[in-house]
Amino acid sequence: MTDDPITSSDAQQAPASSSGTRPAPITDEQLREMMRDEEPSFFERNSGRVVTLALIAVNVVCFVAEVLISGTGQDISILTLVQMGAMYAPMVQGPADLYRFVAPMFLHMDLMHLLFNMVALYSVGELLERVLGRGNFLLLYFVAGITGNVVSYAVDMAQGGGLSVSAGASTSVFGLFVAVALLCVLVRGNRAVFRDFSKSMLSIIAVNVIYTLLVPNISISGHLGGAIGGAIVMLLLPAASLRTPRPVRIVVAVLWVVAVAAVLVWGGVF
Repeated sequence: MTDDPITSSDAQQAPASSSGTRPAPITDEQLREMMRDEEPSFFERNSGRVVTLALIAVNVVCFVAEVLISGTGQDISILTLVQMGAMYAPMVQGPADLYRFVAPMFLHMDLMHLLFNMVALYSVGELLERVLGRGNFLLLYFVAGITGNVVSYAVDMAQGGGLSVSAGASTSVFGLFVAVALLCVLVRGNRAVFRDFSKSMLSIIAVNVIYTLLVPNISISGHLGGAIGGAIVMLLLPAASLRTPRPVRIVVAVLWVVAVAAVLVWGGVF
């Protein structure tokens, strides 16, 4: 009995599966479905900027409300801004008006104003949100913004309760810029990486500074106050990624509360 060798033609005729049938080819629709299954969802792609996107959404919704109420197109009327809570020192008469130190962070004077701030927020939001944590990032946004509005209010009151109306997320955004710059000093590790990122943000920061100086009706004091607020928050945040000593955090937090309260008492709010 001899073993016959398997020829190449025999091998080519071998069945492709144990059932003796070849698998059906993948259709274009099946291929597209497989690719969709492998693609991460929107929320998976943006898991590191959940708070950032939420803040952007709130700002956009508020701007749409401004347009609808104002009825003047993309340029929002001053009356609408004041009615919706923009910072206007003469309208801060008592504790019931404290919302005017928060509301301006979500109001904008025109579409370009909104776009500048939202691009800046998106640019730095993910990094800060990942490094500091979502809760701390949200605290940074609000405290920087409130500080900017407090400074704007104090300057207006010092000038005799001026007629300027200020609004915009710029107070918070400038605080975020300062926070990014301070990461290379305060973060526990990889400070060189954060230093390089800070340098890459210089163009965006420069555009926002130029916009502040050249565009009329922009509160320079509010932007400066927001930047100061960003530095203050970075010194009081209880983030594990930062190396600020606990006693320093407590002292800075107390001083910030005392300073804000002093301005409000001086202005006659309390």
